[in-house]
Amino acid sequence: MADVQPFRGLRYDPEKVGDLDLVVSPPYDVIDRALQDELYRRSPYNLVRVDFGKGFRGDGETENRYTRAASTFRAWLAGGILVRDDAPSLYYLEEDYRDDLGGPRTRKGFVAAVKLEDPDSGLYRPHEKTLAGPKADRLELMCACEANLSPIFALYDDPAHAVLRGLEAAASQGPPLSAVTAADATVTRLWRVTDVALLEAVSGAMRGKSFFIADGHHRYETALSYRDLRRRAASRLTGAEPWNAVMMYLTNLWAPGLTVFPTHRVVHGLEGFRAPEFLVRLAEHFEVTEVGGSEALLEAMRKSRREGHALGLAAHGDDRLWVLRLRDLGVMDRLLEGRAPAVLRTLDVTVLHSLILERLLGIDEKAQEEQTHLRYVKGSGELLRVVREEDVQVGFLLNPTRIEEVKAVAEQGERMPQKSTFFYPKLATGLLLNPLW
Repeated sequence: MADVQPFRGLRYDPEKVGDLDLVVSPPYDVIDRALQDELYRRSPYNLVRVDFGKGFRGDGETENRYTRAASTFRAWLAGGILVRDDAPSLYYLEEDYRDDLGGPRTRKGFVAAVKLEDPDSGLYRPHEKTLAGPKADRLELMCACEANLSPIFALYDDPAHAVLRGLEAAASQGPPLSAVTAADATVTRLWRVTDVALLEAVSGAMRGKSFFIADGHHRYETALSYRDLRRRAASRLTGAEPWNAVMMYLTNLWAPGLTVFPTHRVVHGLEGFRAPEFLVRLAEHFEVTEVGGSEALLEAMRKSRREGHALGLAAHGDDRLWVLRLRDLGVMDRLLEGRAPAVLRTLDVTVLHSLILERLLGIDEKAQEEQTHLRYVKGSGELLRVVREEDVQVGFLLNPTRIEEVKAVAEQGERMPQKSTFFYPKLATGLLLNPLW
């Protein structure tokens, strides 16, 4: 059974740091060098200095971004920059944002400490493959700081919308404890709930549920590795050690405010690649139709997915755009028979990775995992900019993965290719931390 419990969170003291907007940051995996520099300038207390600190020439085993993160984190604790709540709590969150069409939406959920479960438990249901590099990075940081610096984003199945009812009612009794506004104008509000009877009711309601990882697969597997390291080093175990759990943001799989965006792909550095020849090869399996402009492409992709599989295509050095419609789903059955179950063979992202990237372009699974010849890009506008302006060869646009597809893949114990989903908005990092001592 899922073990979802309150915990004593760490939070910034606004009297010490001022405007909280200046100290929170986006998740580490969307921060590039320019944004990292901007976050450093924004405040001496911005959490990027701990969660995704800079590396410097001359760094070695005893002085590096992980040792600096730990030193900074300890200094903030000692100086009261970060303050731990005095009683176990659940933290209710509301996030106001705009969807891809500009409409207002609100996502609701709560943050708790959730007992770590091995993949074979049936309670933890990942849906994406992970990469070795990010896990090694996060583990070294976790060992240095002994804390969860950002929550895992997970979904639970609650068609009746019962779990959040009490927390939402409690939050309605007063103003939020804190609120931050991100660069994309997402407003996140946080309430702290300490009523013991309500905390027990929420924990009880979650006890019969499993959870689906929406964002944070690498960090969840890192938390498992950290738990195992601590277990091996411990002389005595009670089962109540805080590193047996991980900080997790939980929202209902069927919540009206849940939005999934796609992550697009860019291919580069393939020897002998020629776009006109590639289009001819694509025509063996796809209807290749030129469309006029990015809006027309996205609309054609949305319409085509009602009947089958559709991808978008842009080639470097060519202003034209194309929609690719798979002619026959049977080709995926023939290609992946014995390698992947039907629940995976029917995904757009599998069509792209298995049929196009691997079979037609020769980028095998290992190269995909190591991101050889492959980049991931968020946003159709950014994808088209990269294809036009950078030294790449071709870009592929995807429709969003459906929630029902995420659930079906996870329930069967399968995993989609990495970066198959982009749950929007990303959770702010620094609003809430979980010490593991």
